[in-house]
Amino acid sequence: MFNSFHKPIFNGLLTILNMKMNLHKIKATLLILAVGTFAVSCEKENLEQSTTNLNAETMNKELILNPNSGKSAEIQVSENIGIAVRNAVEPSECAPTELDEVVGVYIQQIIADPIALANNGIYSNINYYYSYLIDKGEQTFGAEGKFTSLMVKRERELSKFFELPIDIRVNGQHTANLNDRNVWISVLSNFYGYNLPDGSFLPLTVQQAAQIADQYLALNEASPNLPENPYFATDGFASSNGTIVIGDGLVRWLAEAGVEESIVWTGILAHEWSHQVQFNNYGEWYPIGAADNLPEATRFTELEADFFAAYYMTHKRGATYNWKRVEEFFELFFQIGDCSFTSNGHHGTPAQRMEAARLGFELANDAQKQGHILTVEELHEIFVEQISEVIPAPGSTK
Repeated sequence: MFNSFHKPIFNGLLTILNMKMNLHKIKATLLILAVGTFAVSCEKENLEQSTTNLNAETMNKELILNPNSGKSAEIQVSENIGIAVRNAVEPSECAPTELDEVVGVYIQQIIADPIALANNGIYSNINYYYSYLIDKGEQTFGAEGKFTSLMVKRERELSKFFELPIDIRVNGQHTANLNDRNVWISVLSNFYGYNLPDGSFLPLTVQQAAQIADQYLALNEASPNLPENPYFATDGFASSNGTIVIGDGLVRWLAEAGVEESIVWTGILAHEWSHQVQFNNYGEWYPIGAADNLPEATRFTELEADFFAAYYMTHKRGATYNWKRVEEFFELFFQIGDCSFTSNGHHGTPAQRMEAARLGFELANDAQKQGHILTVEELHEIFVEQISEVIPAPGSTK
C-alpha cells in the first residue's frame, strides 16, 4: 500500500523490543529516554546543555520535525522495508527467524548504549530525510562502494525491462552520512524547528543547525553505536517522485542472515522498482484502491511487487538468476513478512511472499518465447488472476 509521506520520530523501537524476554520494564525506560532525546550527558564530552537551549527565543522548547515536512497529496511512498525489518523481532506465528536473531543482536547493542538508545530516533530521521529528499550526488552502494557497479548494471537492466515514462533515481543510504556535518546541517535547517506558543512553527536557522550538528558529532565520538550500528541505515522504499532508497544496513542484516549480498541488492532494487511500476499505473490498476481496507491493500501491492521482482530476476533478459539463487534470496527476505493481518502495514506472511515470488519465477521460466518480456499490464492482469494462489480464501490452511 502507498502512504502519504511520513516518518515516525521513534522509528518503531518500542515494537522492536518485544523479543523473547520480559521487556516491559525496558520499554517503560526506553519511552522515558526517548522523550529526553536532546538531554543526554556523557563523560567524554560536556553535553549537559540541551541542544534546544541555543538562545532565549528557543530556550526550553522541544526540537521537532516540521509537521509539514515533505507532506504532499501528490507524493506516494511504498511501505518501508526497513521498518518491517526493524520490527521483525516482534514475536508472532511467523517468528523467530534467522533474520530476527541478526536484528536482535544490533538492537541489543543500542539498548546497552544509553546515548544511542536516547538518540536513535533523530539519527534514523536524519539519514532518512537526507537519503530521500536531499542527496542528489553521485551514489555508491555497499561498503566502500563494493556493489556500485552491480547496482548501475541492475538499474540499466530494469530501465529496459520495465519501461517507464520517468527516470528513476536510486540512492544508497550509509551510516557514514551521520558523520558528515554538512548532512546534519542540511537536514536540520530544512526539516527541524520549534513550535511557538501561538501554534506556528519556527524553522531552525543554518547557524542553529550548525550548533546542533556539532553536538551530535560529539555524541558520535562518545558512543560505540553512533552512527556505526547498521540500524541507522536500514531504510528501503520507493516514492512516486521517482526516488528509491536502499540502506547499506538493511542489506548487511539480510546478508548476515545467510543471503548472498549481491542477490540482496538485486532483489530489493527489483522489488522497489516494481513499486515504481505500480505508482505509474495506480489510477488504472487501482481506481478505487487495491483492496477494501488498508491492510489488504498493502498486502496486495507488496505481493505484486514480489511477483514482478521474481519475474525480472529469473527472466532470460532480466537478471537471469536460476530458481536456486532466487529462492535463497526470497526465503530470507520474506521472513520480514508478518502475521499482523489488521495492521495498515501488513506485507503478507512469509509463505505468501514466497508463493508470489514462485509465481513470478514460473511465469518467466515457463514462457514459450524465452526472450519475450511481458508488458507490465500483462503482468498485472496475470497477478490479479492468480492472486487466489497467493492469498488463500478464509479458512484455508494453505
